[in-house]
Amino acid sequence: MITEKKSNFVEKKFNIMKLIYLSIFVFCSSFIHSQSALNILDFYHDSFSDRNAKIITANARVGDYNYHSNIGGISFQAVASPVRSIDERDISLDFANNELIVKIGNKAYYPNLPYWQLAPIVNFTNSSYTVAFSQSGDTIGNKEAQCKFHPAFLDNLLGLRLFQADLLNLTDILWDIPIDAQRRYLLALSELGFKPTRDPVIHKTLFEKLEAGNFTSFILTDKDVNILFDINESGPVFFGKPYYYFVKMSVDTANIRLIRSQVMNYYKDIETHAKILLKNQYTSDLNPQTNLKGLRDVLEKNKQEGIFNPYSMHFIEDAISKLESLNKMTDAEIGIQFIVLDDYSESFKPYWDLLKKFNPLVYSAVENTAHWSAFFRFVKKVNPNNWSLFVRKVENYGDWDAPNIITPTSTEINYFRFFEERDMRK
Repeated sequence: MITEKKSNFVEKKFNIMKLIYLSIFVFCSSFIHSQSALNILDFYHDSFSDRNAKIITANARVGDYNYHSNIGGISFQAVASPVRSIDERDISLDFANNELIVKIGNKAYYPNLPYWQLAPIVNFTNSSYTVAFSQSGDTIGNKEAQCKFHPAFLDNLLGLRLFQADLLNLTDILWDIPIDAQRRYLLALSELGFKPTRDPVIHKTLFEKLEAGNFTSFILTDKDVNILFDINESGPVFFGKPYYYFVKMSVDTANIRLIRSQVMNYYKDIETHAKILLKNQYTSDLNPQTNLKGLRDVLEKNKQEGIFNPYSMHFIEDAISKLESLNKMTDAEIGIQFIVLDDYSESFKPYWDLLKKFNPLVYSAVENTAHWSAFFRFVKKVNPNNWSLFVRKVENYGDWDAPNIITPTSTEINYFRFFEERDMRK
């Protein structure tokens, strides 16, 4: 299989920010094995000893476009409100016989929300932070996954669906559904009737609109969306939709080159003095660019045993301190500025229904996540005791109605398949 990391096809968002951060901090992902594929995009799962390398544990900062390295992602934070006709009725939740039960007033409703979506959404809502997915580069001294998920969406099908919604600019593959190693679609029982179909008219419309956007990054969010709910015979119905929030980036390349030069010099200082301290104990496995934590552990052990050169140790600690300072730099200090494309973001909102037609599985899952998390936040707020009991019931149910999934930690464009698919369409 021939694969490449860079493609003009994806340069707008998928690579620009990643390459900037990687060029500063010069880390590379080590692909372990292919887990699944999406047309021309291969998914990989890297082994991390620290689970935090794969999860997001921070609140969203959509307002300053700065959460989790600005590369893009998904953040849902809205709290739903009832329409006026039901705003005084008591609302509670229950879960029994593998069914969600919503009680409004004196009537019980049984919405069609499958457990593979319900459980992650409940866990997401029950947490204190609101970023569902983000793409990030590696950071100094702590190799992290490129694709990071809220713990509720890590290694499950809903997380995979959310991941795909962040591939908006890859319109050639946005319509498709990931396949496993046996080239079978990864589908839940509730999705088995779906067969992906590429609609060339919708594809052309979306592609042309996105090409005209002149953006470098986007966030899928419900920020400032007034999500309302009413009821029909099946239960809650929702009004208000998530949307893509676009930004444009400007880069001070001279400053970035200067920072990169500083980083390389600090690594060189660390390696030089580590070789002085460790002598024949130093191996390529302790290269500070790829294993700074491991090198520090070995140096600390030698220090405790009294086998060290204070002069060299001082230079190493000073260089590490300076690296850590660089890693804490703000975007402005690095030389990166972001301009919010409010008008373009607003103009793209009507395209949401086209996205749902282009890939109904992905965008119905996205809508469910946004709507039900907003609804659950409302119940959590107005009926906290009921919410706590409901969460325990959902968490104690163990029969998942979806295939086992390992969410990707990194991806790459498969050039061989890209040109093969393109030639087949000619």
